[in-house]
Amino acid sequence: MRRDQPEDSNFVLKAGLLDRIGDLLVQSGFDRCVVVTDHNVATAWRPVLQAGLNSLCQDWIVVPAGEEHKTLDQVRELYGSLLGLDVERRTPLLAFGGGVVGDLAGFVAATWLRGLPFFQIPTTLVAMVDSSHGGKTGVDLPEGKNLVGAWYPARAIWADPRTLRTLPRKQWACGMVEAVKAALLASPGLLEKLEDFSHPPDPSARQDSEIQELVSESARIKREIVLRDPWESGERVLLNFGHTLGHALERAGDYARFTHGEAVGLGLLAALRLAGRRGVLTEAWGLLGRVESLLAAWDLPRTIPTSFRWEVVAAGLKRDKKKRQGRLLFVLPTRLGRAEVFEVDEAEVCQVFAELQVAEGSPELG
Repeated sequence: MRRDQPEDSNFVLKAGLLDRIGDLLVQSGFDRCVVVTDHNVATAWRPVLQAGLNSLCQDWIVVPAGEEHKTLDQVRELYGSLLGLDVERRTPLLAFGGGVVGDLAGFVAATWLRGLPFFQIPTTLVAMVDSSHGGKTGVDLPEGKNLVGAWYPARAIWADPRTLRTLPRKQWACGMVEAVKAALLASPGLLEKLEDFSHPPDPSARQDSEIQELVSESARIKREIVLRDPWESGERVLLNFGHTLGHALERAGDYARFTHGEAVGLGLLAALRLAGRRGVLTEAWGLLGRVESLLAAWDLPRTIPTSFRWEVVAAGLKRDKKKRQGRLLFVLPTRLGRAEVFEVDEAEVCQVFAELQVAEGSPELG
């Protein structure tokens, strides 16, 4: 599904916003809603949002947490739940959770009754700075990530940074990778802020204003790119920086060995190495060191396990949605704050893969 004109989803980032979601929906003309969330978010935040929805008639659907559940089978289960709830075309669907919930619920909203009103309530750093913006929804197949999906921007994105206070450190780390990606693409100043924020890498030691600034600046970069190129016909392709190899690594690990953020972090390292070897980024090795230091601060992997076979990863690369006439497309930085799309040979990627594939658990970078 694709709309002729893009919609710039209204983005509100404010502490205490969960308490006002019901008022916002009533102001939009709704008296009922269906909330899709996962078990983890439901445990931590369901009572707060239930109270915030106040007088609205509300139904909740709780799905298992994790990328491995972002499947067509789960979509079918959600369709069945909506059928049982007698959901009508004007019933809004609220995605309350991280990137997996947003992608899954967004795809269901786009396709059930040919489109339900859809709202994002992101609860993770990844979702707040990246995945809830831009209208991409979808699910994975065994053959690859996000191969089935729809363009379906949320009518609004309502983010309450309080939810980040209960976020596990590993999920914080994964969100930091997307923020680093945004900084490398468009903001040297943001990269410096992320480095300061990561020493020490302890969000609990940071003020709410610091966290909100980090989220706001990172999200702004993505939103501005999406607004200029909503259908990914040009500049928006740059947002795939680190994701080409990252998605292939996720698939090669059956979506269990690496989280999305961990895999994208490795993808960023690979892209920086490719840029350095091609000579398109003169400061590649210095920038590589800065990114490695950030990943290390958050205990994110900087090496690919020796158990990963290149043939399996290469098969995932060949199914990448963004390849062109069989050629791999990689986003490579040309300077800090700027990047371009390059066609690369599989042999080039294989070489970088080998450089990153040192003994598992070793701190050496190759």
